[in-house]
Amino acid sequence: MRPTTVESTAGTFGRNTATTILLVPSLLLLVLFLGLPLVVVFLSSLQPNALLKFTGPALNNYVYLTTTGYYADVVIRTVRLAFVTTVLALPLGYALAYFLRGLSGRAGNLAIMGLTFPILAGPLIVIIGWMALLADGGPLLSPLIKLGLFSRLRLVGTETAVVITLVQFVLPFVVLTLYTSLRQIPDQVLEAASNLGASASQRFWNVTFPLSLHGVLSSTIIAFSLAASSYVSPYYLGGAAQLTLTTLIAQFTTATYNSELAAAAAILLLVLMIALLAVFTAVFRRFIRS
Repeated sequence: MRPTTVESTAGTFGRNTATTILLVPSLLLLVLFLGLPLVVVFLSSLQPNALLKFTGPALNNYVYLTTTGYYADVVIRTVRLAFVTTVLALPLGYALAYFLRGLSGRAGNLAIMGLTFPILAGPLIVIIGWMALLADGGPLLSPLIKLGLFSRLRLVGTETAVVITLVQFVLPFVVLTLYTSLRQIPDQVLEAASNLGASASQRFWNVTFPLSLHGVLSSTIIAFSLAASSYVSPYYLGGAAQLTLTTLIAQFTTATYNSELAAAAAILLLVLMIALLAVFTAVFRRFIRS
């Protein structure tokens, strides 16, 4: 016998209630360790400090950070570095993910292990390696200078070095996300396109790429978020001349002891990331629908 409407409704309500009850501990932890600290940081960002005197709470700290030329350049640099990193990491990650999709067995497992090794090693160890490679007399630039390709090339302390290391940092996450998306495309779909006479490029642009756009969107969000919130690369390879919002927050906290401006910079970074990621998502969704 088919269950009645009342029985179906009761069963659905029971399952939803059970799911809600199981989610309560996780939601409480989320509120306790993420929500409350964010509220405290936001309230702190509205208060006056040693540099700015005003009657709080007010948005003076945010106005100061966005209208003062020096700090406005830091905000723009943060967005620019994250955007350039994302633009460079996506095609590289897609090519690597597409190559990994064609591997199988031990070769595929070894390739994925090699890809995740920098993540397991830790960002600080990887950055120390990049500092040695990108140094003026390092093994990467020294042969090029001796060959006469460059008279003198200084990368450490520049945005170029920061972008190189950020791309290397976000690349494993981009590749793994795209690899998962590409693996979800059924082989039968590609075989059907081939049987209908589609060439390799036609199969890619008309079948593989459109079906992997959701993975591209996820990779874009991950790459931009990680690049914008990265601290180790800008700190060690950018230095004081290439501050980003993360290193500026650290400077406010440890050097000038201005927790209110540090809180404002942190909230500003969070708002910028959310706003830009919302724009990326809207653009991708419109592109996917078209």
